[in-house]
Amino acid sequence: MTKLYQSLHALAATARIANIPSVAGNVWLGIALGILAGGKLSHVWVVAAILGVSGACLYLAGNFLNDWADRAWDAQHRPERALPRGVFAPGLYLAGAMVCGGLGLFAAALARPGCLVVALLIGLCGVIYTRFHKRCAWSVLPLGLCRALLPALGFVGVAALACPAAARPPHAAGLLAVVTASACGLLCHIAGLSLSARRESLATRPPGSAMRGSGRLWFAGAAALLFGAALLGLALPLATCLLGLLPYALWMVLCLTCFRRPVSRHVSNLLAGIPLVDWIVLLPLALAQGAHGLTALAAMSLLLPPLALLLGKLLQRVAPAT
Repeated sequence: MTKLYQSLHALAATARIANIPSVAGNVWLGIALGILAGGKLSHVWVVAAILGVSGACLYLAGNFLNDWADRAWDAQHRPERALPRGVFAPGLYLAGAMVCGGLGLFAAALARPGCLVVALLIGLCGVIYTRFHKRCAWSVLPLGLCRALLPALGFVGVAALACPAAARPPHAAGLLAVVTASACGLLCHIAGLSLSARRESLATRPPGSAMRGSGRLWFAGAAALLFGAALLGLALPLATCLLGLLPYALWMVLCLTCFRRPVSRHVSNLLAGIPLVDWIVLLPLALAQGAHGLTALAAMSLLLPPLALLLGKLLQRVAPAT
């Protein structure tokens, strides 16, 4: 039983299961905007579930592929990981990456053909990151794009973009701009997070230059998401529209103070806080929708990000997030 537990724990650590709730939150951001864009699919919640599965499978594929490619480096710097310890054969991880990737692509195609294009882009970014992330600092960009494209996956799957131009809602183009701004915000947050994590294997605090670079990226990401929230054109006071920024700002302050050391704790909390990035847009959206009566869209947008954060923190007790 002990050996089975160790194997399951090693798999959970490789899969980074603590980060999967935040993946679902990123996909939901795009789905929520897609519903506003006129997505009136009769089975919208089924499509949403399929897209969530697609995003999770693509994320798992990237993790297995990354650990398979890094097995020699991990043997020197992260010997606690499964492959250096010989818990599994490297070929099993490569097969797992291929199976999860295939399932992610299949689920995306099942939701809508356009989603397959987005899923392929996510997979390509994951491969580029895996190939270069130990060599080049710019590899944080394809990593960030893996997350930034998740809202696009949700939006394309639900929005009524396949209709003739004349039948599209007049605000569909504006919502596409919101998706773009949200994607840019996620890209900046993940890139900043990755810079902070670059020296995690040395169990030390990131160098000052990396922290300054991360800070600039986080500021730019928050600004992009606030711009996206403004583009929604919600009939809310400015203070209410800015309310979505407050949880993210407070969490980042905690990450840069109380959670700053050790680096593993710092990075784990940055990862757990990813759903709060989505909440910068989703919280004002939920409040605006809720003003007309509590709807499923309002409830999901209000509750999913904090629940994803909480679940992520709980799962970090099962297996590490990095």
